Amino acid sequence: MKVQLPGGRIVELPKKKKLGPRKGDTKEMLYGGARAVLREQGLDVDGLTLAEFHALRAIATHENWLEEENVEIECRNCEKVIAVKPCAAMPIGPFVDAELDDEELDELLDTTIEHDVPALKKKIRFRAITAKDAEPLHRALAHEPLHVTPDVVTAMGIVSLGETQDSRKIARQLQRCDDRAFGEITNLFLRAHYPLRLFSLVICEHCGTRNDVDAPYDREFSPYEDALLKASGAFPSFDEFDATCREIGEELIAEAPPPKPLLVVEGGVPDTDDGGEPLMGSYVPGHEGDARSPANPGTITVYYRTFASMWNDDGSYDVEGEIHETIEHELEHHVAHLVGHDPKDEEERDEIAREARRVVGKKALARAATNAFASDVGEFWKRTWPVWVIALIAVAIAILASK
Repeated sequence: MKVQLPGGRIVELPKKKKLGPRKGDTKEMLYGGARAVLREQGLDVDGLTLAEFHALRAIATHENWLEEENVEIECRNCEKVIAVKPCAAMPIGPFVDAELDDEELDELLDTTIEHDVPALKKKIRFRAITAKDAEPLHRALAHEPLHVTPDVVTAMGIVSLGETQDSRKIARQLQRCDDRAFGEITNLFLRAHYPLRLFSLVICEHCGTRNDVDAPYDREFSPYEDALLKASGAFPSFDEFDATCREIGEELIAEAPPPKPLLVVEGGVPDTDDGGEPLMGSYVPGHEGDARSPANPGTITVYYRTFASMWNDDGSYDVEGEIHETIEHELEHHVAHLVGHDPKDEEERDEIAREARRVVGKKALARAATNAFASDVGEFWKRTWPVWVIALIAVAIAILASK
């Protein structure tokens, strides 16, 4: 099969070639095993950019040419543990169909300019490197802790740090700097060689939340999260949050046309939208009562845990402002329902469909609509069910939109 790689190059991989799965127990063998497998495919591995190499490493693992162990993650919504093989669940449609044209998912760090390293109050400059250039880094990573030598600096593609261009002096700075500074530099390295496209879709079977997992999962460095950027202070308790919602909601609902919707503040696991995103708020239209159930004027729900997760993950923010905006947004759905047409709901569904197209691929979605169930059902769901859940959602949205 032919696949497009980061940067646009098209390479052809054999469709049918039996290979014994290769597995590496160390960082050196992890990359060395991938190099060996790709060379067996007749590819000039040394001439690949490092980003191309990692994309092919993910694709080769997806095709079972390299072994992949389960990775356990915690659902970002319900916190249930999920086991996944990231590369096996990675959508490869955009690679196969040459659709690597998304401005966000397919962008790599610009190596023609300098980038800030705030912890050092300096700028760093990288250069484009090949898989061959990176070999000294991969060998060094086999030994922990990593000892940053001039060869490692060169293998990382670091051209300058501040005013320094001497790899020996840069190596000494990196060896002595704190975790924050080194993490900022390694995050830039990852952005230069791993497009965001390299991830898998994992749908939580408990709550339906979409969780994104790096594919390949094992990388030269783990993504660094700066604790200093986390929220300062504690997020409001549920009771405090509930009281704020009701104070803001009472004022906004009073201005809404009748019947006035009910307001619920949910402290449990949030519901998700059709794309697997935990909701901040939701609106369920009302209904006439009958002998079995009372009339319901409509319900607006605000989800405490989604707001709290935003605080914990992204830092502090204006909680009251977000609550106000969320309830106001759900009231717009309420008013639209009373009128009989909800353009905002259509916009939201269109956005979910667009996200499915950019992640799974336009042609892959088209194929899913016509022959998804022609494949072996067992293997189909075993390896690719997260991708097709998103695909089938998009198909359903298209059908509803056409009515």
